Amino acid sequence: MTARPRPVPDAVSAAYWAGADRGALTVAHCDACGRAHHPPEPACPRCGADGPRPRVVSGRGTVFAACVVRQAFDAAFADAVPYHLALVAPDDAPEVRILTNLLGADPAEPVAVGTPVAVEFEPATGVGARVDARVGEGDGVALPQFRVVGP
Repeated sequence: MTARPRPVPDAVSAAYWAGADRGALTVAHCDACGRAHHPPEPACPRCGADGPRPRVVSGRGTVFAACVVRQAFDAAFADAVPYHLALVAPDDAPEVRILTNLLGADPAEPVAVGTPVAVEFEPATGVGARVDARVGEGDGVALPQFRVVGP
């Protein structure tokens, strides 16, 4: 297996990745307008207010949209295809969409919109690192992914 790229936390995304390392899924929440969004950004994309703060969500959600990826556009993922790719709407932040792969879903079977899912965290140390990555092994980066939990 070719080493896969790893996330590189920066000032804006560091709280998200730190939460994932603790097993907590977070979304950015704007105190000014009350809306949540993902991925984290330095300003609220809805109202423009500075400094949205991370808010922990339950990690349960529903599939908003899904497709099957059948071609690897990076050699590091060649052994993973085919797999389901989905937009997940967290139950407690339904306006948010999180792009994720679906663990344990059979690529030969469709995943319906509205299918319930739950987050799981994979330590990025098991994924590998590219030579150009600035994040070293054992640094506590975990990858949030979702698994189908019902029909």
